[in-house]
Amino acid sequence: MALKGTPVLLLLAAALVLLGAPATADQYQKFLLQHVDANPTGRNDKYCNKQMHYVLNELRRLDPNPGEKVCKDPNTFIHANSKAIRAVCTDEGGTDYQTKSGQIMRQSRSRFQVTTCSWHGGKPLNNCEYRAAADFRMIVIACNKQGFPVHFAESQI
Repeated sequence: MALKGTPVLLLLAAALVLLGAPATADQYQKFLLQHVDANPTGRNDKYCNKQMHYVLNELRRLDPNPGEKVCKDPNTFIHANSKAIRAVCTDEGGTDYQTKSGQIMRQSRSRFQVTTCSWHGGKPLNNCEYRAAADFRMIVIACNKQGFPVHFAESQI
């Protein structure tokens, strides 16, 4: 009787190994939260204030030890779907890029619409004020071994 559920458990365990550790999935989810907005509603200061308020509150909610409240500066939102961004982790969508510190990351082969939100004033957490800068450019990201983006390099390009 106990063996009936064993194949299901083995499949579940294999899926978890193939998908990576929970920390890896968490890093990808955090990347999506902080940097991906496929369908922005405007790309102005109001957009940045709304998005950053949401992101900062979600990060604090998800973190068991959130620490001191701070305004994040800067933060860039990539306006593309997650599949297009994940493609940068492949040879088809990206190329190796070495940062000034020597870290190997991935640079997109094509340009993306982005909005960079820069802290302009206000106090953490609900009163952070941001200024928006819309752009169309290459992006540089770090990818994990499973091919998921886990870090956006703000100042690389």
